[in-house]
Amino acid sequence: MPAGPFRGAGLAQDVAMPMSLASATRPHLAVRGLSRHYGAFTALDAVSLDIAKGEFVCLLGPSGCGKTTLLRLIAGLDEPDSGDIRLAGRDITRTPPAGRDYGIVFQSYALFPNLTVAANIAYGLRPRWQAGRHRQRVRELLDMVGLPGAEDKYPSELSGGQQQRVALARALATSPGLLLLDEPLSALDARVRDRLREELKRLQKKLGVTTLMVTHDQAEALAIADRVVVMNKGRIEQVGSPADIYRRPASRFVAEFVGEANWLNGERAGERSVRIGRKTLALSGRLPAGEAQALFVRPEDVILHERWEEGSNRFLAELTDISFAGAMTQCRLAPQGMPGVELRADFCPSMLSRRPVRLGDTVAVELPADRLLAYAADGRAA
Repeated sequence: MPAGPFRGAGLAQDVAMPMSLASATRPHLAVRGLSRHYGAFTALDAVSLDIAKGEFVCLLGPSGCGKTTLLRLIAGLDEPDSGDIRLAGRDITRTPPAGRDYGIVFQSYALFPNLTVAANIAYGLRPRWQAGRHRQRVRELLDMVGLPGAEDKYPSELSGGQQQRVALARALATSPGLLLLDEPLSALDARVRDRLREELKRLQKKLGVTTLMVTHDQAEALAIADRVVVMNKGRIEQVGSPADIYRRPASRFVAEFVGEANWLNGERAGERSVRIGRKTLALSGRLPAGEAQALFVRPEDVILHERWEEGSNRFLAELTDISFAGAMTQCRLAPQGMPGVELRADFCPSMLSRRPVRLGDTVAVELPADRLLAYAADGRAA
């Protein structure tokens, strides 16, 4: 093992606000108290959300959490039971889809099979008699999405990734103020999905179009979004930057849904410490109310040491499983003095200096106080 530690990879209300400042601070898309029920099932429960102009926001959550319902309400494909939706300051809650300023891309591409690529992209362009201008617009969009010269092809002649590029070009053809994406990459294979994800992010930043995307892929949301909205059972669990969502999950649900997690159940031992078995662990943050505490730490934040040294949050553990995972090695640890606890640690094999770790080895482990988060019995953080 290595010599030393290694770790895995307002203005006052009586003051008039200038028009330019008011428009700059007003959200481009504002959802207030939006609810939708289907019989006894609550798909959305009083959801409120603001999205700034030019922002890329991802709705993330498991199937049935309400993310697609929220997108459909914003698109006008369904109507809410209560609440309102405003786009660029205009109330569009009951406005038909054609009267809303957005473009949409579906998971299934939804291209017209009997129309050429050019005709699909130009479908929503008006007026019809400006054919020359429309052809120029189609060429610009095809260049933008990386399909130059594909005007005369039909959807059946294109791969899945190419069809999704055409669907994106069609959604952008009218220069909409809002772009809605309903799991647009989930039907593609992993390699194509990763490439299109990067291109979509680049294109969105280049155009500055306000974008709301639905996804259940946590890696996709963390990689592409300016902010992530994590949803569960029709409600918003947390809204924040990808780093906030990953490093400071607001609830146990978010911590478990986004990324891998270690959980250690214990009891309050002090203002910033928790006792687990015979070991007391210190935290840099405060604990939530209650005696029962669940500590959370990411596998890549578990530190292994070459030799034992006394220190805060250090203990010995037996290696019970080792798995090669490419750039990282994953191992499972059974800490001494913590009956029933199993830890997962991820580390980079190239950082090992003397010999590889072996099954059954006893290693020194450290759980950094600033990487440990505590959650109460109801799953909420402090």
